[in-house]
Amino acid sequence: MVLLGANFEGKARLPSNPHLDIIPEYMKTLNAPGDLNISRVLRLIWQVKGISRIEIAQQLGIDKSTVTKIVTALEEIGILREFAQGSSGPLGGRKPIQLEIVPNFAGAVGIEINTDGYFVILVDLLGQKLASVRAEIGVTSVFDAFDSAIKAIAPEIEAINIPVIGIGIGVPGIVNTGAGSIIQSIPLMINDEVDFCAWATEKYGIPAYIENDARAGCLSEITIRHGMNLENALFLLAEIRKITGSTDSRRNLSAGFGFILGGQPHYGADFSSGEFRSILWAPGNSGQFQSNDITGERIGLDMSVTGSVFDELAGHVAMLANVLNLNYVFIGGLSEELSETLALRIREEIKIKWPYALAQNCEVVPASLGTDAVAYGAAGHCLQRFFSLPNIGQPSGNGPSIKEILSSMKTAD
Repeated sequence: MVLLGANFEGKARLPSNPHLDIIPEYMKTLNAPGDLNISRVLRLIWQVKGISRIEIAQQLGIDKSTVTKIVTALEEIGILREFAQGSSGPLGGRKPIQLEIVPNFAGAVGIEINTDGYFVILVDLLGQKLASVRAEIGVTSVFDAFDSAIKAIAPEIEAINIPVIGIGIGVPGIVNTGAGSIIQSIPLMINDEVDFCAWATEKYGIPAYIENDARAGCLSEITIRHGMNLENALFLLAEIRKITGSTDSRRNLSAGFGFILGGQPHYGADFSSGEFRSILWAPGNSGQFQSNDITGERIGLDMSVTGSVFDELAGHVAMLANVLNLNYVFIGGLSEELSETLALRIREEIKIKWPYALAQNCEVVPASLGTDAVAYGAAGHCLQRFFSLPNIGQPSGNGPSIKEILSSMKTAD
């Protein structure tokens, strides 16, 4: 039976990312110096499907014989494979062999938890969805919702028979990703810091990561691109959710922002980057907008209400897009029709509010994964960690090497 942690013991540590200072201490790799090249090769093959050995050597500046040794070892472990021949160069000669990651070598779990319930997804190493479960349960405890999500996806993991490298969680509120804690969450009624990831990792035996839900949406777009070509962007997570603490079915529109700046998720000084309340909000409103509590139920049904709230939101997004000179605005959490409606309003506002004749080249589009984006991004967080470079600032040689970790995954019962 391959269940969470069964093929990947919590003792094994994964490569971490030297560009992020917020990586949890327990995930920092203490590897041998040679692991750096292993990680560089592995990450490049993940990013560029079909790359050849000679292209790897050229792009990374590594001797071709070294690349060949690394690729051979990773093929033996089972995480890489040859899949096609490329084209010969202009002078002819031997056709290069193209390489790719073996998708089902391992997988990752992503979970979105909000006031309505949870959505949990299982993806392979290339981010392809293998299974998912959505449930509306009326969340009163983030711990109970997490347990319910794991229990729901566990039979799918067992049926597919795939080891899991990590569990990512996306929740509304202020999240300290490095510490693995929820600092505060108005929607989930968390007022004191909760050390969530330590609890989850201890209980299920594999690394757990937690992200703010809108930032997880950012990670979904980064993951789709395998960490490439997304420099400055905003992810707008807009969802129609049950009102926090209400005992009836009333709902309102919830909105939060996730930022990618300089190619990296932006967290802010106190991890609260992206938390939002409209400048038109007034004391007494339980939501984030000028409108009252029942607005959410009427969005999409009453176009006068929809237009009013979307205009209010679009004005804020346009200001951010122009001030930060963003390349993309992604809209997630809403139906395809409502996402397109909101995207149109934002495009109009960006154009109106931009003062120069020179065009503002900001593309405003629905999120690639729509309502699945948060959970997918949470799973993507695990993939990003798995395929990142070792933290070369850490001592070396005191822990399992990357090759040893991968081998243990391959040979575990």
